[in-house]
Amino acid sequence: MQTQGMLNRPVSVLPGVGEKKAKVLKGLGLVTVRDVLFSFPRTYKDFQRVLRPEEVQPGETQLVQGPLLHLSERPISQGRRLVQATLGGQLGLTWFVYHRAVGPSFLCRKLQKAKQVWVYGLVKEGTLFPEMTSPEVYTSPPEHQGLMPVYPLVSGITNNQRVNWARAALRFVGELRECLPPELCTSYMDRQEAIRQIHFPADLPSYERARERLAFEELFLFHLGLQRGQRQRAGIAHAPDGELASRFLARLPFELTDDQKAALLQVKEDMESPRPMRRLIQGEVGSGKTIVAEYGAVKAAASGGQVAMMVPTEVLAQQMAERFKASLGPLGIRVELLSGNMKTKEQDGVRRALAAGEVDVVVGTHALITDKVEYRNLTLAIVDEQHRFGVRQRAALLGKGNPDLLVMSATPIPRSLALTIYGDLDITEIRQLPAHRQPVDTRLIHPNRRADVYRYVLSRVQQGEQAYVVFPLVEESEHVDLKAAVQEMEELRKGLLAEARVGLIHGQMGREKEEVFQAFARGELDVLIATTVVEVGMNVPNATVMVIENAERFGLAQLHQLRGRVGRGKKPGICFLLAYSNSPQARARLEVVRRSNDGFFIAEEDLRLRGPGDLLGVRQWGQPLFRLADLQRDRELLQAAAEAVRELLSRDALLAGYPELAAELDHFPI
Repeated sequence: MQTQGMLNRPVSVLPGVGEKKAKVLKGLGLVTVRDVLFSFPRTYKDFQRVLRPEEVQPGETQLVQGPLLHLSERPISQGRRLVQATLGGQLGLTWFVYHRAVGPSFLCRKLQKAKQVWVYGLVKEGTLFPEMTSPEVYTSPPEHQGLMPVYPLVSGITNNQRVNWARAALRFVGELRECLPPELCTSYMDRQEAIRQIHFPADLPSYERARERLAFEELFLFHLGLQRGQRQRAGIAHAPDGELASRFLARLPFELTDDQKAALLQVKEDMESPRPMRRLIQGEVGSGKTIVAEYGAVKAAASGGQVAMMVPTEVLAQQMAERFKASLGPLGIRVELLSGNMKTKEQDGVRRALAAGEVDVVVGTHALITDKVEYRNLTLAIVDEQHRFGVRQRAALLGKGNPDLLVMSATPIPRSLALTIYGDLDITEIRQLPAHRQPVDTRLIHPNRRADVYRYVLSRVQQGEQAYVVFPLVEESEHVDLKAAVQEMEELRKGLLAEARVGLIHGQMGREKEEVFQAFARGELDVLIATTVVEVGMNVPNATVMVIENAERFGLAQLHQLRGRVGRGKKPGICFLLAYSNSPQARARLEVVRRSNDGFFIAEEDLRLRGPGDLLGVRQWGQPLFRLADLQRDRELLQAAAEAVRELLSRDALLAGYPELAAELDHFPI
């Protein structure tokens, strides 16, 4: 058989793959021989060493050989049987089988014929001697010695078949070209050898080297795909700081933190460079990220450019526009608001002024990226609370000109995850809080004290303060043991909070939601009962108390973000976590939030406990499901890949000197 071009041939060319099997494999994403090569084992069975029964170690998964003794079988319930034996009289074996027919079960008959058996499973401590429950059993030595690959399966496909097809596909691995730049190859295993070793490792060190090579390749290709388009564009070199920037900094009523100073310097260098700025500023609520955005806006305006700042809610847009007018207006910088709830005549006026270049800074919602909006000279785009926007919305704003991009996020994201989500951005972290910011007092409350909590809320309301109450659901769910959030909200408004002025909002409300937001911001409501729509976009300094119902239903990072809504004024904030689950795991998770006010630490714990999928929610980021790379384990590889891509694109943005690498990108799902 000719090997030339075999990698792109259908899987049906592999022995034992007929039309029916090919259709089943398609469900696993395996269409070509190449797909089989790049479908890696999900785990391995360690058949490197065969132990005698007396050598086993409890707590480890092991392959053990010995004579089968004391074989017995008895019924334990209708249709179920218990099969027991010992291996050499020193390792207990137990299986539960389903067998309704007369006579011994198939397993029992199989074992009766065997003089020697090999069992593979987890060894546990037993009463008399170590035990295995439901181990795999072989009546002859396992065919594959060493590390036995275990592949993802679907109905109709066995692991043995997957093993045989992987072996067959490896006959053509010589067609696989090296795709990494030569200067990177010296640090990692050869690509062809890595593919061989990831399927059938010679030993554990060989597996680790193969995994490292292929994980780095994944991360490198991912970042390359994200960054390639951005780095090809010419940027705008804004003018060095002059009088306007000096006046802005001199007017600040507080001392900048070291992290803020570092962030300003990075933005200054980015904006003065001809390379496009693509920077993420992430930090705690109240860490002072907005100062960085204001500085960028001053710098753009001083160079004759325009600034567009996109935020997720109408309320936040109004608040941010007022802040920018107060801080930048005295410098002669014209700031305007553009949002969907403005009157048509007002919107038209702002759009005309933008097109004429009469507006320096515009703050708004999605209204900024509609077809009706044209900018005279957009040189800086700011996206606040990035996680509320998708990639397309960000791209639409960038399409309004050729601006530098500054992304703001008050949701601390673990650096490993941030490098993945925002692979095309440089990352700045502001971890220090200004001296006046106080940590929120967080308390974990048992449901039997619920009434006491709401009496406390009323006492604070009577002192002229405001409060949030947050629920996890909007409507009845068949899958969780919770009443409908809306029903709960209404009961609360009519019951424990009947003495307060209460507003209710949730994500399914329309324009009315913004009206309730505004009423609360103006102080016309004492308590805002809401779902997680208050997670971002609310800045009410008079709000000092938050109650989170069914706190165990939220992620840790989300809880931290929510409590950041209180204590933003002169008075300290307090957050009550009402947990209805008695699960020790749930309580342990909530203790992390109770003990720590460090959002970055909490985000890392959330990633460790829940994984990236839950943190990302809907995958609006376009993040691929990596075959091998692990965001926790491979932090150093992730950083190395990002830096290697930046260095490569600075030399050859078009990849003209790397045709194999450019071709490999076509196979990589971004």
